[in-house]
Amino acid sequence: MLKLLLPVIFPSWRFFSGIGPSPRIEFAFMQSENDSPEFWQEFRPRPLRVSWAEGVRRLLWNPRWNENLYINSCAERLFEEHSPMREQEIMRRILRALQSGEVSCAAEAKYLQFRISAVLREDGQVTQPLVFVSRPAAIGGIC
Repeated sequence: MLKLLLPVIFPSWRFFSGIGPSPRIEFAFMQSENDSPEFWQEFRPRPLRVSWAEGVRRLLWNPRWNENLYINSCAERLFEEHSPMREQEIMRRILRALQSGEVSCAAEAKYLQFRISAVLREDGQVTQPLVFVSRPAAIGGIC
C-alpha cells in the first residue's frame, strides 16, 4: 500500500527532458503603423521577490499567474511556427491590460506592437535572441 501512495505524495519530475528557452514578451507604442518602435517594455515582468505570505496566498489563489502561463504557452508555440490565432491572443491580452490600466499608455500612441525573445542559457552564458515580432495593431480609443 505504501508503494502505491509514495508516488502520489512525492511525484517524479523525470518527464522533463530538458529546460528549453523561456519566452519574454515586450511591447511598444507607435504613432503610425510604419514607425519602428523605440522603447520596448516587458509585459508583466516577474517580481524580484515574493514574501512568504504572498507565496502562500498564491498557492491558493493566483488567476493572474495562470493567465501568464497561458500567454507564455502561446509565445512558446510561436517559437515553433507562426500562428495568427496565438499572435492575436497575446495582443488581446496586452490590449486588455492596457484597457484595465495595468499598463499605462504612451502619449498620443495609435498603434501597439509586441515582440518575443527567448532567454537561453548555454555554457554559462545567457543570451536573448529575438524570435518573433508581431504586426502593429491599432489601439483605437483605449489611450
